[in-house]
Amino acid sequence: MLIQSTQDLVKFIADLGKPSYVTLDTEFISEKTYAPQLCLIQIASGSRASVIDPLSDIDLQPLIHFLMNPEIVKVLHAAEQDLGILWNDFGVIPAPIFDTQIAAMVCGFGDQVSYGQLVTALTKTKLDKSSQIVDWSRRPLLDRHIVYALADVSHLGPVYEHLCKDIDKRDRASWIEEEMRVLSDSTRYIFNPEIQMRKLKGRGMSRRRLATLRELVTWRDERAKDQNIPRGWVLKDLALRDIVSHPPQNANDLGRVRGIGGIAQGPIGKEILQCIQSAAALPLAECPPLDLEINDNQANENAVVLLRALLKHVCRMNKVASKLVASGSELEQVALGANTRVDQGWRWDVFGKYARELLAGEIALGLKSGGVRIVKIT
Repeated sequence: MLIQSTQDLVKFIADLGKPSYVTLDTEFISEKTYAPQLCLIQIASGSRASVIDPLSDIDLQPLIHFLMNPEIVKVLHAAEQDLGILWNDFGVIPAPIFDTQIAAMVCGFGDQVSYGQLVTALTKTKLDKSSQIVDWSRRPLLDRHIVYALADVSHLGPVYEHLCKDIDKRDRASWIEEEMRVLSDSTRYIFNPEIQMRKLKGRGMSRRRLATLRELVTWRDERAKDQNIPRGWVLKDLALRDIVSHPPQNANDLGRVRGIGGIAQGPIGKEILQCIQSAAALPLAECPPLDLEINDNQANENAVVLLRALLKHVCRMNKVASKLVASGSELEQVALGANTRVDQGWRWDVFGKYARELLAGEIALGLKSGGVRIVKIT
């Protein structure tokens, strides 16, 4: 069913009533805009499923009002991008939510299992992914595109119910609640220069270079947003890193940066140089600090190797995806003594406390029958 009018949308929502949960998905394109352009919204409950066309002459507020009902769980797979779009377009995060990809990781399905893999594993249904790469902004939509879009929500209900039973059996409902609270935090979807800096920082960063990086990522984001273009169209990451590593002093120097060329002599070039000058003029005390997270080149490699082995062991024992527990960069931070998410909640019980004991020399890793085991040091 394709909905392209407010009247049909209101009727569909009325027919849904007040179910305990609905399955939700979106289709979008993001190649040419600052934020992804919402092209379709799919929603299903039981045997009722529809594809809603936000590019038609339709008022989506009745749908948003419905999704904000706190008594209805919104079930999505790999929800972060979908939630980011809803926040960007409507300023809401429709809690409570349930991300089946995260739940699958909690239940031992491995790192970032795909929707198709999960549907096949839990419902024995093989999805047709032939329409996976589609320009969803084009109209009219073809029947096969609508069928494909509906499949993204129609099988999600059985997957959700299977995972809920598995989570209850493992007594890990609190794990899911903790992860969903983080995913539902609206600050996660607001531009944060500190997050961009962590993605772009290189080795051997000084506080002055970090100040330059902060100025440039903030400027780039503002310009991309004003022009509604991707950040990389303003300044590519490679060029940004080069500028931070060797800050040019004039337009001629800037023009030598790979990917800059002739734009160095224009308004963009002037703005980049202004960012560099602003960072250079900033008092050192106001530059970003070289905390443990940023100064990660000092991490003890032996400690990281041991932590990685420990992580793999405890995740195998608990049948949980290791990537959900801790990333490679987080292991470096733990080795440096920094506080991370492994020091909180369920991650502490599964991995964090053992990681701290390992670094303190209170436990060791040994071999037993070819496998790793934890040895208490007395």
